[in-house]
Amino acid sequence: MRTFVIGDIHGQRLALESLVKAIPLSDEDRLIFLGDYVDKGPDVKGTLECLSRLSSWENTIFLRGNHDQMLIDAYRDPEKFGIWECLAGDDPLASYGTGDSYQLIHEMPPHHWRFLEDACVDYFETEDFIFVHAGIRADRNPGKEEIERLQWMTLSMAEPHQSGKIVVCGHTRSESGRIVDLGHTICIDTGISKNGFLTCLEMETFGFWQADSQGMISTGALRRGS
Repeated sequence: MRTFVIGDIHGQRLALESLVKAIPLSDEDRLIFLGDYVDKGPDVKGTLECLSRLSSWENTIFLRGNHDQMLIDAYRDPEKFGIWECLAGDDPLASYGTGDSYQLIHEMPPHHWRFLEDACVDYFETEDFIFVHAGIRADRNPGKEEIERLQWMTLSMAEPHQSGKIVVCGHTRSESGRIVDLGHTICIDTGISKNGFLTCLEMETFGFWQADSQGMISTGALRRGS
C-alpha cells in the first residue's frame, strides 16, 4: 500500500480533479486529504461534490481543516457567522448560486454537511507519520491534542515529535509554492489559494505532483535518492 497526501484545496475543483487523475493511484493505495476544502476558491460546491464521491472509496481519509470547522460553526451558530465571513474570502459560496453568504450557507445540500461533519476526522497516524491539518505539540499524542491546535498551529511552532514520527501538515501557506521540509515536519500547503499549487506527496518515495488553478501538472521529488 502506498500513501498519497493532498494539501489545502480551498475550492479549487479543477486543480483537485486534475491532480487526482495525475497520480498513479491504485485500489490498494491510501489517499489522505489534509483539510481546508472550502473558502477562498471559485468552486467550493464542485470541490465538495468531488470529495463526497471520493469518500465512498474505503482507502480515503479526510482531515478537517480550520476553514472547514469555521464554516460548520457559522452554519450551526449564527453568532459565529461573522468570524467565518471575515476569513473566508470574497464570495466564498458563489458556486452555490446568487445571494449573500448568509442565504447561501443555508442552501448548501445536506450531503455536503454530512461530508464536512461526519466523513472528516481530526488526525490520522501510521507507523511512520502523523497527519494533521496544522500541527501538533511535540509532547502530545494526537488523540490527546487539543482540536484547536490540530487545526490552527503554524509551522513556526513545529518541533520534532516525541514519537520520532514525521508530522505531515498543511495550513501554513508556502509563499514560494514549494513544499517545506523541516526534516521532522513536512508542510504541503503550497498556496493554491494565492496563485500557487495544489500538491500531492507520495510518502514512500517523496515524489510529488502539483496542479495549478488551471489544472496544469508538474512533478518532482522532495528528497532525491530517498
